Amino acid sequence: MVFIIIGILLTAITGITMVVISDKKRSRNRQNLRKQNKRLISLSAYLQISRRLDRFFLTRGGYRKIKSRIAFLSVYTNQEVQVFAVRVFAIALLSSTALVVTGAVIFRDLFSTLLVLIYAVIMYNVLVNKQIDRVHFKLLKQLSNALSSLRQNYLRLNSIPQAVAETDTGSELYRAFEEIYNILTDPDGQRRLNEFYASTPFKLLCTLAGVCYILNNSGDTKLRDGTSNFIQAMGMMSDEVNLEIRRISLQKARFGMLEYLPIAPLFAIGVIETFFTSIIPGTAVIYNGMLGYISRTVILLASIVGYTVIVKINSAVSVKQDDRSTWILRLLRLKGFTAFIEDIVPKKKWKQLRKQRLIKASLSVQDLNHLYASKVICACMAFVISLTCLFFAVNLGKQFVLENVREVSLIGGEELDAEDVRIRETMDRVYLAAPRLPTVNETTSFVAYYLPELPAYDQAAQVKRLQEKYTRYYNTYFKWWLVLIAFFAAVIAYGIPEIMLRGRAWLLKTESEEDVLQMQTIISILMNTSVDTMETLYWLEKQSRVHKHALLDAYHEYPSNPDLALNRLKAKAVLPDFQRLVDKLLLTIHQISLEEAFSDLVSERDHVMRIREITQNATLSKKRMFVSPLAMGPLVLTAFLYILIPLGVLGFREFMDALSNVNF
Repeated sequence: MVFIIIGILLTAITGITMVVISDKKRSRNRQNLRKQNKRLISLSAYLQISRRLDRFFLTRGGYRKIKSRIAFLSVYTNQEVQVFAVRVFAIALLSSTALVVTGAVIFRDLFSTLLVLIYAVIMYNVLVNKQIDRVHFKLLKQLSNALSSLRQNYLRLNSIPQAVAETDTGSELYRAFEEIYNILTDPDGQRRLNEFYASTPFKLLCTLAGVCYILNNSGDTKLRDGTSNFIQAMGMMSDEVNLEIRRISLQKARFGMLEYLPIAPLFAIGVIETFFTSIIPGTAVIYNGMLGYISRTVILLASIVGYTVIVKINSAVSVKQDDRSTWILRLLRLKGFTAFIEDIVPKKKWKQLRKQRLIKASLSVQDLNHLYASKVICACMAFVISLTCLFFAVNLGKQFVLENVREVSLIGGEELDAEDVRIRETMDRVYLAAPRLPTVNETTSFVAYYLPELPAYDQAAQVKRLQEKYTRYYNTYFKWWLVLIAFFAAVIAYGIPEIMLRGRAWLLKTESEEDVLQMQTIISILMNTSVDTMETLYWLEKQSRVHKHALLDAYHEYPSNPDLALNRLKAKAVLPDFQRLVDKLLLTIHQISLEEAFSDLVSERDHVMRIREITQNATLSKKRMFVSPLAMGPLVLTAFLYILIPLGVLGFREFMDALSNVNF
């Protein structure tokens, strides 16, 4: 009986336990189903928003550009591209809109708001680029881990395709490694590799694909020290990836929040105006007059330039491969415009050579026509913008002089209620309608007629105010020498394209070094195979980003005259390491093999890597020193133009008035 009861109890407990477990499983399944439904609903919402943004005429152009840039990364599916594009577009658009609204609230005039709108357009593009840079940095970290996994899998499996297939990758690199596996296993792998090169902007990933393809076709070999050629290549690539990760991390630490300092004056201007007009009412005349509008324009332009340059330098990829402007290329298709540009291009050979040397030093794809078209466009834009700014400053300043009824002094005169303001506005309109400046006696009688109860001292202040207002109102007009200021701005802007080329050459140094390191990785693999010099040029051109055009020219010219092709390639080289690489390629034409020419490549590359890391730290310090004045410049201008000058002008006027009342 006891056993029967125990059996019944055990059966009951087991049944209850199974029911509880079943309920728990059902509840978990329900929770998982809810989460999955939420993801599907969220994905559906993103896709719906994406379709609307893609169709709406105001957002269509900008959204499609963002989507194409994200798709160009070749790491996301079509749905992921749409989701990420919606997020990037929303962040950039909301931030830019918030900046415009803030500027409109702070400045409260159309002209300054238009300048802030230009600022917002630049910020929109910057925020998009920053999101792309974040993906780039994420890919670098994932690639570092993937290379380590690939190396271990190859040691275990001794097969490159199988090692690639079993590599642990991040979510963003999964499809890229899947495509590399297809390249290695497809009979038409060369075509797929070329498509991979064309569709993948991440050059380290392209280098990996090229390394795997070459060694999979030619077969891995043992080096003199017994190590595998593939394992050595993976180690060299890991060094490059980790060096780039350290560079970007150090750059973020060095720059910090520096790029946001130029934006601070936008908010500081409103605070300064509110503070000083409350304690020194006379400053309102300066801030809202012609001088105030010119000061505000200078501060905003300095802020725009500083922010743009700092963000460009702080970018992970700061140099575009093709630096030509699509607008200028379209203009150069017009025969009349091209003929005009050809007329202003220097005719003297030494001048042309100097400009060509500058283009070559920056590895630009521009020609002389494009360079001088850029100079003309910059000069015209600077002239028009300067003239527009001066025109608005004069007219807005004159409008404020007409509407202002307060005294231009440190204390701002007496307190006025609404009735007092109305009487003074009527009085000012009548006074300004006079055909000539009334005398002091006439003005005194005029003030006494409109303000009979005003004390004598305040009547004298009103006489002074009206006479100064009459003089200032009729002296505020667009003067001829303002056009000279616009011409001066155009002359300065005429040289901006050349300054940009010099800046490009400076920024290009780091990317050129990285480009040479990737070419050394490819050569370290090719030197242990049976490829010739021409095929080496082919693979170098496929891997290169900075020297791509020069290598492509050398590759096409090589069959007709190998020595001339490589010597011209050397002449185009700017970096000493690249020149030495070309010198060794010259030796492989007639004298020694590729393996013999680059026998010291690995040891030399280790030395170059150490020197490069030291150079990178020094370069980052120089960049930090260069951008610091650009970051602090708008703040310094704000302090000088919005604090010192208004107080100085008012103080000087008070001092001169005091001197005029002193009886000697």
